[in-house]
Amino acid sequence: MKRRIYVVDDQAQVADLGVRIARSINPEWEVRGFSDPLEALAAVKAKPPDLILSDQAMPQMPGSQLLDQVRVISPATIRIIMSGHVAWDKLTLLTTAHQHLAIPFDTLRLRETIKRGLAAQERILDKGLLAVTTSLGSIPSLSQAHQAALKELEENAGGTANIAPRIAMDAGLSAKVLQLANSPLFGPGYLITNPLNAVMCLGDKMTCAVVLAQSLFRHHESLAGEIDPRKIWNHCWHTAFTAQRLCRERRLSRITGEEAFLAGLLHESGRFILADNFPEQFRSACQAARATQTALAPRLREAFHDSPAQITAYVLELWGMPATIVAALAQQDAPAPETGEGFTLASALYIADGLASRQTPPDVFAPEDWNIAYLKAIDCWENIPEWEKLSLGTKPNI
Repeated sequence: MKRRIYVVDDQAQVADLGVRIARSINPEWEVRGFSDPLEALAAVKAKPPDLILSDQAMPQMPGSQLLDQVRVISPATIRIIMSGHVAWDKLTLLTTAHQHLAIPFDTLRLRETIKRGLAAQERILDKGLLAVTTSLGSIPSLSQAHQAALKELEENAGGTANIAPRIAMDAGLSAKVLQLANSPLFGPGYLITNPLNAVMCLGDKMTCAVVLAQSLFRHHESLAGEIDPRKIWNHCWHTAFTAQRLCRERRLSRITGEEAFLAGLLHESGRFILADNFPEQFRSACQAARATQTALAPRLREAFHDSPAQITAYVLELWGMPATIVAALAQQDAPAPETGEGFTLASALYIADGLASRQTPPDVFAPEDWNIAYLKAIDCWENIPEWEKLSLGTKPNI
């Protein structure tokens, strides 16, 4: 598929470098560089690109302002911003961009970011999500704090110790990290009261998961009406705890357990995004569920011709999250056993969500019925009563 990519930077040499990197992925793509954001904006109006990469600090117009206008003109365009500054004192979301790249950027990281962003577009074309996703006015970006945390943890052996003081600067985030570290799932048997000790207890990936979840919560906590953000996030935390515990019970790898925890934290993100962007349609789906006394998820699938889970998978693909997490979320509505794989990350997420929906429901509606055929196919149907008790033991109070 031929792609159109624009690179915008007031320093011509940087724009040229971005162009060369994008063309190295596929020489047949149409890739253009701009040193003037106003010229780039005119080009977007004439021929919307599949992806635009913009510097933030430009004298004519900040990159965030440029991308905000691109969002209005061409909602389907993948928007990536480059910036040398990361604000650690606030967990702000750069809502005009889907991803943030720190300057100076790494060539391999930029290539991967472009490829994953375009892969997300292919996902929505394959899944029939185009009508919904191109109408989205607000897709939360990956938080700058989370981007910086991942980068520091990847590049520095002492990353965890470096991040802890910065987390301590945010009272809400510190509280979440301390609460998780003292939970039965991680608790070392004594009270942890220091954010540094909490981060050391949780480890790198779990700390980053908490940062991301807290960022998303803050982005959507003002929503009201048919959606209760705090109730949904309590459900998400319960799902995350249970999913990781199930991975331990089935002796899956530690990495799979950590990915299950992150998937559990994020699995209802699509619901927030739909409620934020399409309040009337979301309200109508809720009314239909209430009138028929059925679960909300099927009514949302009817209203949007796809599900919140697919929206979540699309956004996480856009962010460049691990493919295993994206795949698990994409299967959440209709899980299918992979030949020879048995119990997987997708299984843990599906079962954990089902258990948490019955014990810590995200809404006032009935939970969806179990997919018994799937549970029998992975030889887990008989385990559900036992896992119900296990899930009660991991029920958090977030």
